[in-house]
Amino acid sequence: MPIGRRSCLGQISYLDRYPLFRSRDREFARDRLFSIYAVDRFDSSDSSFGIEANLARLSTAGLAFCSYAGAASLSFPESTIYRQFFSIQGTAGYRTTRGHRAIVAWSPLISGDSRLDLEFPAGYCQLVVRVESAPLHQLLRAMLGDDRDTNLTFDEGPTDPAVMALVRQDVFRLAGELQMFGADYSPIAIAELERSLMIRLLLANRHSFSSRLLNAPQRVNRMVVDTVESYIEAHWDEPLDLEKIAAIAGVSVRSIFREFSESGRGSPGQFAKRVRLQRASELLRRPDANTSVVSVAFKCGFGNLGRFAGEYRQMMGELPSETLRNARKT
Repeated sequence: MPIGRRSCLGQISYLDRYPLFRSRDREFARDRLFSIYAVDRFDSSDSSFGIEANLARLSTAGLAFCSYAGAASLSFPESTIYRQFFSIQGTAGYRTTRGHRAIVAWSPLISGDSRLDLEFPAGYCQLVVRVESAPLHQLLRAMLGDDRDTNLTFDEGPTDPAVMALVRQDVFRLAGELQMFGADYSPIAIAELERSLMIRLLLANRHSFSSRLLNAPQRVNRMVVDTVESYIEAHWDEPLDLEKIAAIAGVSVRSIFREFSESGRGSPGQFAKRVRLQRASELLRRPDANTSVVSVAFKCGFGNLGRFAGEYRQMMGELPSETLRNARKT
């Protein structure tokens, strides 16, 4: 989990490269919450009131951080947004038409199909994953290999703690990666982290299609692996779009993973990583005046430079900096 800094409110803060507002003025906070988050109710009578809000907007999802120096409550009207809350400090409460529950380490994935009321105690901090419903439904259809409309309904009951601990780890890892690199983050890496997180949400939270996702995927022609690998090689500098690849291959995303695994070729992501490491090596061996390890890593879809260097050395037998240095000697 990344280590947050201390904010002007004296609390832990995350995502401060993506600031929205920080204030001890209730009316200012109310105006910003209404205009940015579409909140339609905000109350706080706590004399120690203060709020900090940061938001990293991704392509189809967003990751938000909020902290409250004093107790506060707010409400969201019905919307097309799914939300999942991850407490950093303190225990909050929420209410929907399905009842009232506490947010201890995390909440279930909460649909926007009903009003959402939230109660935050003084000193509470959280990260929130926000996902638009249409892309999430589209991803589910690709995973199932079913292009029919899906009536996706999430169960707000208890979730598997072991599975949710992994989701929480992914959320905080994404926050750490965004905080480290900000706007300089590799667009390929951020798109793939976002997609990976959405898949994790669909697998970890119980919903009306969970049983189908747990069933063994349909067997398909093993040649689908060659098709997928050919596509990845031709589009190595683009985010790995498994939905698009599955549509081209005419199979489900889960069937692709099954065939990769059973053929002993790992996964599409592992294959894409090998291709990108090879492309990184080629770029480093033919540098121009602007070539650097950082620029090559980001171009090839690696957001974490330490991880890139380690994986590059494992595959190429030397660090990327060594490849670049040797190329410039010739």
